[in-house]
Amino acid sequence: MLLIIEIIAGLFLLGVVAVAVFIAMQPKHKFVFDVAKRTKAELASKTDDKLCFNVDIPFTNEGGDEGLVLDAFMRIYLPQEQYDKALVRGKINLKDVPRDDDYFEALVMPKGGRKTMTAKFEVTPMHGAALSEAVNGLPDFDVALFWECRGRENLYTIKKFITISADEVKALMK
Repeated sequence: MLLIIEIIAGLFLLGVVAVAVFIAMQPKHKFVFDVAKRTKAELASKTDDKLCFNVDIPFTNEGGDEGLVLDAFMRIYLPQEQYDKALVRGKINLKDVPRDDDYFEALVMPKGGRKTMTAKFEVTPMHGAALSEAVNGLPDFDVALFWECRGRENLYTIKKFITISADEVKALMK
């Protein structure tokens, strides 16, 4: 009788190990946000008091399984202590699902999938500066792009940086 219980316990333990190995061997997604291939700044609109431009960033799922992009947002590193003649704001969304609000529509990305994110920027003059004055004095600035993702594992964040050059933005004023 004891031998039968030991055999059953051994088979159960072997089954648990087999399931754990099977789960560990499952393919996982692998998101690649290729900031090195971002586009140059492209003019979206320009008025007397606002300049809007976009930058596209391609991304792919190079893994063996689908994954989810649950959120995307950016932080612009241009504090008023560094430059106070313009306020630069931005948001990021899928290029083929443009939105005017600050909401990011989550997506399921199949393995081998390719998409493009669009980072939208607004430059607004401040402290009585005209738009041309604000843009002409604008320095290069860094932007941190954040994507919150998950697949078969816990939620994680991907953080990548791009630099928007002053020359890129000035060229949009012509």
